[in-house]
Parts: sequence; C-alpha cells; structure tokens
Amino acid sequence: MTHEVQDANATVSSALSSGNMRQRSRQACAPCRQRKRKCDGKFPCSTCTGYGYDCQFLEDSVKSVKRNADSVSSLPLPSTKAARLSEATAKSPGGRSVISSSSHGILEPSKLRYMGRHASVAFPMTVGLDMQAAKPPRLHSFAYNPGVRAEPSCGVSFDLTAFISWDKVQSLMDVYSSTVHPVFGLLDMERLYHRCEEHWHGKAQGLGLEALISGVIALGSLFSGFLSEEEETRVMLHAKDILEDASVSRIPSIDKIAGWILRTIYVRSTSRPHSAWLCSCTTMHLVEAAGLHQPLDAVILTTGGSGRKALEDIAETRDRIAQVAQCLNIIIAYDYGRSVVDLGLTWKRDSRCDAPSSDLTPQLFGLVGAVPLDNNADPVARRDELAVGLENLAKASVEHDFLILVKADLAFCIYRRIRLLESATPQAQLDRVIEIGRSALPSARRLVAQNHPWWNVVCTVFQFICVLVAIDTTESLESIPEAVETLEMIAQRLNTHLANEALHTARHLINASLEKKRKGISILERVSGISAPTDSDRLGGQWLPSDSLLDSFPQTPSIDMDFLLGMDLLL
Repeated sequence: MTHEVQDANATVSSALSSGNMRQRSRQACAPCRQRKRKCDGKFPCSTCTGYGYDCQFLEDSVKSVKRNADSVSSLPLPSTKAARLSEATAKSPGGRSVISSSSHGILEPSKLRYMGRHASVAFPMTVGLDMQAAKPPRLHSFAYNPGVRAEPSCGVSFDLTAFISWDKVQSLMDVYSSTVHPVFGLLDMERLYHRCEEHWHGKAQGLGLEALISGVIALGSLFSGFLSEEEETRVMLHAKDILEDASVSRIPSIDKIAGWILRTIYVRSTSRPHSAWLCSCTTMHLVEAAGLHQPLDAVILTTGGSGRKALEDIAETRDRIAQVAQCLNIIIAYDYGRSVVDLGLTWKRDSRCDAPSSDLTPQLFGLVGAVPLDNNADPVARRDELAVGLENLAKASVEHDFLILVKADLAFCIYRRIRLLESATPQAQLDRVIEIGRSALPSARRLVAQNHPWWNVVCTVFQFICVLVAIDTTESLESIPEAVETLEMIAQRLNTHLANEALHTARHLINASLEKKRKGISILERVSGISAPTDSDRLGGQWLPSDSLLDSFPQTPSIDMDFLLGMDLLL
C-alpha cells in the first residue's frame, strides 16, 4: 500500500464509502425518461447530476419542479461528472434561477483536490460529458508533461516511532496543548491523541499524521526543552522531508495542511523572515489546493451527496485550518512588507461559540481581521483605512500574553504605514500606538519568565523602542526607560545572540537620537550667544535616559551608525 493511500483522509473516506440509496419517484425528468433511468424527481435530479445531463421536466411537471425548487438549496451541487454542468446560470422551467455556478470550482473529496471549472485538467471530462461518452475521462492531469521522466518515489525513510517513545510524545503533546493550542486551536487534540497512540502501537496512520505530530513534538519541545536541540531539530526535519516530498505532497490532506501550519509557527519562532513568509505562503496555496477557502455550497463535488456529507462533518475543522493559516500569512507578510495570499476568506470570529473559555483562537481572528491589507492605492483612502484599523485594533480585547504582543506588533505595522503616508501623524494615533506598546511590556516579561519563547518576546519590545525613538515626543521618550529595562531583562534571561544584538541596536538608536539633539542644542547656543551649560542643565533629565541606565548595558564592538545622524527622526 502506498503512502498516498495510507494518508487518505479517514473521515472523508469512511463517509464516501457509505453512499446513499436512491429513491423511486413518481415524476421523472425528460433525460431520465429518455434513457430509462431512475429519477428522484428533484431538480436537478441525482442521475442528471451524476452523468452531466441537462435536467429538464416536461410542461406537465412544472408544478412538481416548483415544489422541489424550494429545497434545492439543501441539495448537493452537481458532481464533476457534470462539470460541463449547466451554463453560467441554470434555470428551472419556470425561469427561476436555481443554481448559479459561474464561479464554482470543482472539489474531489477523496483526494481533497480543488480546481477551477475552467482548468485544463477538468476539460477532457467536460468534453466527454458533452459527447455523452459511456465512460467520460476521469478528473486527471492527462498529458500535463511529455512523460520522459518517471516521477520520484517517496524518499522518506526516517522511523519516527523508533526515534522517540510514546511516553515522550504524550508529555510533549501535553505541553503543546497548554501553550500553543489555546491560541492556534486548529487540532482536535483528543482525536489526535488516539490516532497517535494507534500509530505508535503498530497501526500506521500515514505520513500525513507523522508530519502533523512532528510539528506538535517540535513545538512542545521548544516550549519545554524536553528534547535536546539536536533531537528537536531532527524531528522537525522529518516533518519538512514529508511535507516537501514530491510523492507525498501530490495529494493535499487536512493532516498535511495542519502540519504546514505548525511548521510555519516553528520556523517563525526559530528562523528568518523570508523562510517564515515562504512557509506561510505555501500553507495558503495548499488551503486553496484543498478547497478549504470555498464554502461547500460554492463547489461542485465529484462524489455527489455522500461526499458533501463527509465534508460537512469536518466543516468546522476546514474553516479553522483555513483561518489560522490566513492569520499566520497576514501576520508574517504584513510585518515583513510582503504580499498576502488573499483567498477572500470570510472571517468567522464568533465560530465555536460553545467552545471552552480556554479556546482563544477567535481572539486571534479578531486581531487579524481588524488589519487593513495593502490593497488600496489611493493614499487618502489608505490613510483612513489605517486609522480605522488602528482604532479597531485598540478596541480588540485579548487575554493571552502572546496575543497581547501580536496586538502590539500589528499596531506597529499600521504605524509604520501611516508614517510613510503622512508627514505629521495625528497625536491621537501616536498616543494609541504608545498605549498599545506599553501594555505589551509586562506580557513580554511574563512569557520570558515562563520560558515560553514565542517569536515576539524580543521582537515586540525591540520594535516598540524603535517606534518610540521615531515618534520622538516627550510622551514617547518617557516610555523608553521601561522598554529598555524590559529588553535588558529579556536579553539577560535568554542570553542569545539575537536578543543581545537587539539590545545593542536599541542602545545605538537611543544614542543616535541623543547625539542629534546635542548637535541641535549646540547650534542654537552658538546663535543665541548663550554660554554652554553643563550636561545636566542642557538635558534637563526629563525625556532622556539617565546615565546610569545607559551605562548599565554591556559595551559592544563599535558599529558605524553615522547614517542615522542624517535621518530626520522628528515627525
């Protein structure tokens, strides 16, 4: 048995195999009468839906059609055998629009494969249906390449179950459940536990499950230090090998997409912005490939009603995974100044209203949903969007320390955009940014004290200092001492190259601002003829960090920061 078969979505597969018995009907449509086939009397009937016939009822059956038309919204949409399907709008004999399918894509539930109706892959089947072929071509990538090279076989050979014991996996799943899962709630942890237990006890669940649980293990280790760094890296490399394997990745699945989400979180927490952005974009493309971005009533299924029932059973999981993936992509791209893979998802911020209070994922949706994406080219309209976005962000209520930092990150993202659009940012907006930034400092300190290395425990505090120096008002400079003290505590606690580098860079920016002000004061003193005062008289001690604060940081190698002196940091 191949890995692809093993990795099929169990929920969908079991539902597809059940099928539904067709019922006899007193009223048959014209195509079923002509071909002497069974008809269920609905519009369109299941036979026409399955074979791609143009379902029509004779004049004497118009009343029957009208009776059934009211329930058509609950019927399964045509299968891809009907992908020739109707014209842009299928109309009932009474002239009423029944199914508008001009924008419908095609979804193959068994392989979780989505494509547009105009895809070349679907065209041979469509033509075969138009020709009324006895066996129309299946949904397949016929002649997609010349075929002069064989496709590579699966290259994954690492034995995860032998590398790490089930007892350790259980412990790491508990860590993941208490740290990552509350804010990125995309997994059914109870079901995942049972599947992993079977997998570790000889009942293989496929490579998709291994990619998923490898992400859980790696993140659990990152937040607990339970594994050595080498062991943690090896497990995450196993997930990477599976997710990027040409053979395994041919067919997307819920497990694989969830595995990509966890890999994105891990890469964002441990690697560079370009790598994190690539992972988040790949995840979004897989969301599209699996059709998770489309509501079920907007796609044409290859398996009819049974396939729809299977997908409806996991509808909440589909929505959650799509929205979490979109959140990550927006957060990473918006911060890095890269494009967002916008699939037009509808934000369901109130989903899982009956979920336990520990489920904070809707709060994440609320934060990201407040962000105005970079789609408006009109500067005036863009400024208004950003102002509204900042206000909505400030009103958003979040409870988790990580989400408080995310809120500050997004506020800084909006501020940087406003700063480029306006020569003088309104004071109310500046006050809002400072207020959000200051509220994030205690959260950063708590997360570091708990040894929870979320990606923004250093980044948010460092960016806040940069924002304060750039705003350069009495109110902003008054917040610098607390921000610097927080960054110093974090750097001392983590003692990593990146944390120390951020601390040193923040000090250089503060010193550059100080030197610029000294030069300005010196020029004014020469012009006015006032004798040069002492440093304490000149600086006043109100808005500049004290010498003891500046001297408390360790000295670093000299860095040429002269380019900062030429920058106008005053707004």
